[in-house]
Amino acid sequence: MKKTEVSCILLITLIVFIKDSLLSEATFASNPVLDTTGKMIRVGSDYMVVPVRKDLGGDIGLAFIGTQVCPLGIGPRVIRESVDLNVEFTETYTICQHHSNVWRLDHYNPQKEDHMITNGGVKGNPGRDTISNWFKIVKYGVGYKFVFCPSVCNYCDVICKNVGVFVQNNGQALLALSNEPLEVRFKKV
Repeated sequence: MKKTEVSCILLITLIVFIKDSLLSEATFASNPVLDTTGKMIRVGSDYMVVPVRKDLGGDIGLAFIGTQVCPLGIGPRVIRESVDLNVEFTETYTICQHHSNVWRLDHYNPQKEDHMITNGGVKGNPGRDTISNWFKIVKYGVGYKFVFCPSVCNYCDVICKNVGVFVQNNGQALLALSNEPLEVRFKKV
């Protein structure tokens, strides 16, 4: 089976939606996330997410999951480490117009082990109905890692795990929750 990918500019916009209850001193005291030039990444700006390990392929973008067509698998406030945020591709993908470009865990179930990251999430509206759409950026090695560990719902049952790479039987690499994180950097476009 040959590898099929969506040809696109691999841009994301990191969008932070913080409820008033999350705007504590601890949130503001956390370190800002920096791009490859050492500047703070900002909400509404476009960045390429570049894996630190070059053997994992190029920048992160949308791709087909096996034979499944949709959803497809997978950013002037400063974005800070360990704060809940939505990740959104800015490029419009005509193949899946009925799915948003916001990251989400596909068919989220905290008791399930296998969690692929796809598009089709909801931007904003923190709470139980959007629990699968919230990620965090955490300092890791020489770069950062994405983590799924949402704190937008105090009573929800959530799992906390790194976003890493899952290689399908056909050799295609996709993002999924993993014990092994994918180390990335953010390159301003």
